[in-house]
Amino acid sequence: MKYLITTVPGLEDFVIEELTHLPTRCAQGRYMSGRVVAEVDVEPAQLSGLKTAEKFGIYLGGGRAETLEEVVALAREAIQQAAKYLTKNTTAAIRTERVGVHDFTSRDVEREVGKWLKAGGYTVALVDPDVEINVDVVENQVAVWITVEKKSLKSRKWRMYEHYASLNPIVAHAMARLAKPKPGETVCDLTCGGGTVVIEAAELQPNARYLCIDISLRHVRGAAKNTAAYPQVDLLWFDSTKIQKVLRPICDRYIFNPPYGFRIPSRVGKLYRLLGEAMRALARGCATYVVITPRHKTFQSQVGGEIIFKRVIYQGGLYSHIIAGRLC
Repeated sequence: MKYLITTVPGLEDFVIEELTHLPTRCAQGRYMSGRVVAEVDVEPAQLSGLKTAEKFGIYLGGGRAETLEEVVALAREAIQQAAKYLTKNTTAAIRTERVGVHDFTSRDVEREVGKWLKAGGYTVALVDPDVEINVDVVENQVAVWITVEKKSLKSRKWRMYEHYASLNPIVAHAMARLAKPKPGETVCDLTCGGGTVVIEAAELQPNARYLCIDISLRHVRGAAKNTAAYPQVDLLWFDSTKIQKVLRPICDRYIFNPPYGFRIPSRVGKLYRLLGEAMRALARGCATYVVITPRHKTFQSQVGGEIIFKRVIYQGGLYSHIIAGRLC
């Protein structure tokens, strides 16, 4: 069956790599589109365990379009293949996500395709429809698909405490895969918040140890709730910029989401420098780090090390860099 899978823009290849663990015939996704089209020989329910997916659905078709008329024409052609999912007794709705500059809006697409659907004798319901048909327009590419599961897959069952600036677990999972923790290693998150990073890493590699450090007691208590089912995670309430005063070198790898400095723009450089000093002091030999920040140049200049990987993603309304490096 052919599926469309949505993800964080910039992580399309992580979805494709994860699909290799399923009977996948082919998969392709354009960088920063946030979408992957894949032909996978599984029932839809088997895709709900994908860690790098936000939503997924049955792919109907698509193509290139420049004008509203061309978008509607492509949508009409693709929706005709959805006859088995639509009956006169089911309700349907058109949802459009649009990325790029166009001379039409998402509402225009929803209205025009909805008109055509209604003219065909189908009942259009804007609230809680039985069938949700997506007509996505990313730059000049159109993708038409039916949502299988309306709830986002980024909602994790382990989350009992919601940090006010928690990292998207999809991004955390991708960072953990970049870090590649090994059995017996210790992975340190110096600004762990609610524990998202260490939990995603622990699910990926349960035979490593994880140290979750945060300066806020409130967040450490919240992380304790989130990590209750993960005995390989240890928690520490402390200032990570001074952590080398109380800990010996124990970290083999670092994965963390440092503060971006929007509230302290003049001091973020100093913060990153102090975190870098702590990382070097706690490293057990050479250590790999994976971080995400929109202030990538500041982080690189203050922390240093060999840069192994760098990738721009779009999440939380920001273009951020995932950086993987090595400190020796």
